[in-house]
Amino acid sequence: MTVMSVVVERGLARCPRCVAVADYTFVESGPNSLRYEVNCGKCGEAYCEVHTPVAPDFTAVGDALVVIPPPVPPTAFELRRRQAVAWLTAAAGRIMVRINGIRH
Repeated sequence: MTVMSVVVERGLARCPRCVAVADYTFVESGPNSLRYEVNCGKCGEAYCEVHTPVAPDFTAVGDALVVIPPPVPPTAFELRRRQAVAWLTAAAGRIMVRINGIRH
């Protein structure tokens, strides 16, 4: 059985040795194999990586769950602030009732 290699992409990349602009290709070299090649004209580097499918080392369900932190109890300052806002809101409401009562 003969495996035919097919170039699926060509372009420009950086050479991993001298960081000059070099030619790269992605070559499909089988049903489950992809080869990345970088050929540098400046330093002569011929870099190659072969990638094959790999099963993930995590379970998608467990890692996808969002962890919600427990609620933080309010500080003494926050409790005092809430009391002040409630008191001021009530006082403003009473003042508005009096003002509206006088006008009508």
